[in-house]
Amino acid sequence: MIEDIFDTQLEAAIQKLEQLWEKTEQLPSKSKPAWQLFTDESSSRSEQSLLKESLVELGNTLQELQCALEEMNLKNDQLAVNQMLLEGERQRYQELFDFTPHAYLVTDGAGVISEANQAAEKLLGVRCDRLIGKPLIVFLSETERRNFLTHLNQLRTNKLTQEWELKIKPRNKQPLPAACIAVPILNAYGNLIGLRWQIQDISQRKQAEEMEKEWRMLDRILSASPAKICLIDDAGKYLYASPSAAQMLGLAPSEILGKTAQELKFPPKIIEKFDNQRQTVTSTKTNITDEFSLYRVNGIQDYEYTISPLTDDSIIEGNAVVVTFRDITKHKQLATDINQALNKQKQLYEMKARLISIVSQEIRTPLANIFASADILANHTEHSNESRKTKQLQTLQASVKYINQLFNDLLVVSEAEAEKLQVNPSILDLKQFCQKIVEQTPIYGEKKHIINFSVNCQSNSACLDQRLLQYILVNLLSNAIKYSPNSSEIQFDLITENKQIIFRIQDSGIGILPEEQAHIFDWFYRGSNIGNVEGIGLGLSVVKQCVYLHKGKIAVASQVGVGTTVTVTLPMYYLQK
Repeated sequence: MIEDIFDTQLEAAIQKLEQLWEKTEQLPSKSKPAWQLFTDESSSRSEQSLLKESLVELGNTLQELQCALEEMNLKNDQLAVNQMLLEGERQRYQELFDFTPHAYLVTDGAGVISEANQAAEKLLGVRCDRLIGKPLIVFLSETERRNFLTHLNQLRTNKLTQEWELKIKPRNKQPLPAACIAVPILNAYGNLIGLRWQIQDISQRKQAEEMEKEWRMLDRILSASPAKICLIDDAGKYLYASPSAAQMLGLAPSEILGKTAQELKFPPKIIEKFDNQRQTVTSTKTNITDEFSLYRVNGIQDYEYTISPLTDDSIIEGNAVVVTFRDITKHKQLATDINQALNKQKQLYEMKARLISIVSQEIRTPLANIFASADILANHTEHSNESRKTKQLQTLQASVKYINQLFNDLLVVSEAEAEKLQVNPSILDLKQFCQKIVEQTPIYGEKKHIINFSVNCQSNSACLDQRLLQYILVNLLSNAIKYSPNSSEIQFDLITENKQIIFRIQDSGIGILPEEQAHIFDWFYRGSNIGNVEGIGLGLSVVKQCVYLHKGKIAVASQVGVGTTVTVTLPMYYLQK
């Protein structure tokens, strides 16, 4: 184009120059050079003007020619630059074509290869120069060729891009799955002149899809299973947690993935022990089984876990471990209950043996007194005065009452240990009931005591178990009498307020040592300062159980040498569940 413009302009310049020469020929004198016309005074002004005009036009024409030449040079420079850019783009396209990671091919409409890049060479196992001229169909699995021809015919007919999956058969290799994209190449008239092919090896993708499918199936199985399983990599990050395992930790599976035990804020002691065990498992390739406990809203949960090495390196890179958890809270509780039952049974055997020993010892003295008093009354009545007879009868009565109280204690203890001691409430008159208890309180030996019974009741009616209440009051009054000096006073207060009954029994006896006050409710416990006072140490322990069965409270305040105050607080109306 530029050359045509230049030729046109140059031709025009030549024509103008010829016209100038013709005008010069028309001058009158040809014997003188044209340059002398300006100095010849005889030349007419018209000839000089004509010559100047011709020269000016010639100069203009030459200038135009020079401009055209410069423009042409500029266009040539731009053309050279564009050509360099075009060559660079072509080279870059060629490099992209050659070195792209995907296999690219160019074929004619029949599928015969005309171009191939290095990725195609690597995929098909044939050098690029040997691929040229070969039909693409020869590199397909035989089962794929009919489908390939169908797509090829559709490409030629529809002239639209098509995508599908096929199996490539590289040279001397097993068939492999590939994704194929075929793009028609059309000329200016819309006719098909070739095809561009992109073929990508998707064997790894297919393998990943199969693995993901297996993972999803495994996840569904584990989701429906109570199994608690976690997968942890060598950095301590959780790669997988089954729903049951996540629920055990109080989190959702998504909240666990990719986090370490520190990020999940597990107890530091558990983290340290677990990390050490995990490192041992990865180094020795042996399983480790251990236990740990977690604090939950509903209490402490105990778990047994087993850390196992993941032997298949194709699944996870590095040293990963599989941890399985098992809730053993019920098992440990059952074992604890069994141990407690065994211990309780052992204690029962020991208590029975001790009880037999104590009772056999305690019952000898009152029985001996009974036999002696009975013998005196039977054989020496005529020689005895009335005071001696009365004394013997009192001794006989006291011994019988003591034995009766002893067997009552044993009966209540037996019922309590067999868990058969129950509350059978009934309506009673508190004042009348307590007065009767005071009147029937046993007298020990020659001791004489004064029981001051005080009543301060807002309401005199209550609903309690009369048998258990009698046991409580009789034992407390008996203890107050036994451990108090002769002729001392026992204060017995009955108070009702705020729907509660308060029984307060205060003596001025020997008192309880401070270090022994915490043990006064233990079975068979007797203070070290009681001396020769009779008893087997069961009374207060049974009293405590009777109070608790009524959902009440018992408190003891004591000072050695001053006395003891026992306060029992019971609800006025016992409500059974």
